[in-house]
Amino acid sequence: MMGININDSTAPYTAMICDGTKTIETRRTRSLDSVVGQRVGIIRTGVGRATLVAYATVSEPVWYGSRREFAGDYARHRVPPGSQHDCTAGGKWGYPLEHVEPVAPTVITSRGIVLRRID
Repeated sequence: MMGININDSTAPYTAMICDGTKTIETRRTRSLDSVVGQRVGIIRTGVGRATLVAYATVSEPVWYGSRREFAGDYARHRVPPGSQHDCTAGGKWGYPLEHVEPVAPTVITSRGIVLRRID
């Protein structure tokens, strides 16, 4: 099974995914296409050791072609305007996360920039 890295260094994104506040994970590229339709681990990174905090199913991505579109969907992706993860003029992809199941935090020792094995 694969896990997707979620960087919590600037905001508690994984906590928001676990509590249902954040339902879309955003990326500048289509880097999560290989796991669309699959159950994956949600890996908290950027604060301490990489830690599995939940499982979720990744759905078909949505395209935000403008900053305005991105800002209009803030309630689902929770990326603050002006943050390092904000939408740029080049647009951004959003991957809906469904059927989120929080789990007891478990340190993960595998490595990966976008994805990592959690078997």
